[in-house]
Amino acid sequence: MKKMVPITALVCGVLFLLVPRYILPACEYAGHARMHCSDTAQAEYVVGALLILAGGLTVLVKSPAMPLAGAAFSCVLFGLAFWLPDIFGYCRSPKMPCNYGMVPAVRFVSVVGLLIMIGAVVAIVNSRGKKGGA
Repeated sequence: MKKMVPITALVCGVLFLLVPRYILPACEYAGHARMHCSDTAQAEYVVGALLILAGGLTVLVKSPAMPLAGAAFSCVLFGLAFWLPDIFGYCRSPKMPCNYGMVPAVRFVSVVGLLIMIGAVVAIVNSRGKKGGA
């Protein structure tokens, strides 16, 4: 499960960089004027970069506590990524690309990443308890 932490953080970080711009772009990148969803997309880029950093540090730092710390930090970032559209705003019209594409995709990646990280945290804590108790 320790390998799942950096893999999930790296893959989800890359998705947070690609989804708002290329895969399911915000309105600005789909030919509309700049709106609140563009700010949300830029905030998601920051979260994606931080997730990539967390995944990279989890791989590079050989501390026994690093997978747990990376997973916990990633959980916070996934929660933040989920609420960023509500914080910065997005177009509420069902005809706008951010409403039917970017926001649901970002929230889906956030929830899946969070569930994987919670499972990783539980597995890491359980494996430490078994090692310490034996």
